[in-house]
Amino acid sequence: MKLQTRLVATFSLLLLIVVAVVGIAVVGSTRSVLVGAIDEDLAVIQAGIRDKFLNSTDLLEQVTLTVDPDRPAVKSPQALVIVDVQERTVEGQASGFTDDPDPLPNIETFANLIAKGEISTISSEDNSLNYRAFAWATDTGEIGVWAVPLAEVDSAVSNLVRTFAITAVIVAVFGALATWFAVRRELRPVDQMVDTATAIAAGDLTQRVDVIHSSTELGRLGTALNEMLVQIEDAIIEEQNAKARLTDFVADASHELRTPIAAVLGYSELYRQGALVESKDIDNAMRRIGTETSRMERLVGDLLLLARLDRQQAFKPTSVNLTEVVRDAVTNSEAIDADYPITFDVVGSIRVMGDEQRLTQVVANLLANARVHTPKGTSVAVSLREKDHRVILNVIDDGPGLPEEEAGKLFERFYRIDSSRSRDTGGAGLGLAIVAAIVAAHDGTIEASNEDGHGARVTVSLPIADPS
Repeated sequence: MKLQTRLVATFSLLLLIVVAVVGIAVVGSTRSVLVGAIDEDLAVIQAGIRDKFLNSTDLLEQVTLTVDPDRPAVKSPQALVIVDVQERTVEGQASGFTDDPDPLPNIETFANLIAKGEISTISSEDNSLNYRAFAWATDTGEIGVWAVPLAEVDSAVSNLVRTFAITAVIVAVFGALATWFAVRRELRPVDQMVDTATAIAAGDLTQRVDVIHSSTELGRLGTALNEMLVQIEDAIIEEQNAKARLTDFVADASHELRTPIAAVLGYSELYRQGALVESKDIDNAMRRIGTETSRMERLVGDLLLLARLDRQQAFKPTSVNLTEVVRDAVTNSEAIDADYPITFDVVGSIRVMGDEQRLTQVVANLLANARVHTPKGTSVAVSLREKDHRVILNVIDDGPGLPEEEAGKLFERFYRIDSSRSRDTGGAGLGLAIVAAIVAAHDGTIEASNEDGHGARVTVSLPIADPS
């Protein structure tokens, strides 16, 4: 059964229960009031008889009606019956109209009335009518019973019960309709969520729930669902991108390894077949084998380093004096190639939490990248600053800069800006990817852009070390 149907059925049942409870209370109260009014009149007459203000003969004369065919029928509001000790009716006056009197009270109940000594409910001789009555013993030893029929009371109560029954049906019908419309309107977002979930299950990750009233429970649920869907979509897209990157990574790694392996196999095959006769040819082959083997060793080392960085298992952070790290890297770069003058601008001693060897590798790779991709004589400016509880490292050269469309791909693995460069001069394209991975492992960020009036600018941001 649908939730909407269950809610409508439950609310309709509650309405019926409420109407029934109210009806029972009202009917009971109404009957009690009507019967109470009759009992009050009976109590007055009972007191008069008890105190001898009234006697049976006088009462009988007062209530006895004369039947006159020439006149309209007269109605008696009460019945008076006197029976002897053998429970035979001596005299009596029935209630009701003279031409259609009510059945007399059942005389078998008279003895119980005297025993009780109070006003009670008794039935008629044919059990078709109920009376409120009391009994007393007459001076002659007979039993007198004064009874008022409850026909009008029962009729009024029946009409009231009928009214409440009709009202209950009307309230249930209209209540069910009103509830159905209200529930359908309020649960419309739930139906939309179901449709959205179905569409997403079919593969459409762009589906979202329309949130109209974000302050309601369903509105907050829709907002939370949308946020969850965004995260799921991002995760799936990221997984797809990761799979694509992994596929490209494996393909590029295989390609990079294939060249040196082919060279080693080629030279070794030449030597095995005896094609290398001259000493200089053998020496050249051994040198090339050593060079290609070193290339493979560096490539495998870089790949292993990237794998460890991806698993965040590359280092255990300690407090590092980044000022000294950068200064040493600048000194080493100038010693490697003095044709690239470097200026270093720093204020004070700046410390970060990280691995000194990896941070040295970051600065060294950035300076090496500037040397490789700019002409000789290009100057490089390195600066180190603290800003907003972060350490900002800038490496700026005055070379030709970066192609605008290439800046975002600079830190991808195996990516080369100039794809025509040989591997002897350009490397495998892992240097800046390693830099980006090391920076990310230090909870930092890195970005590349073109500096106005200069060449390329690489900015590294790292969290500053806690002084404690």
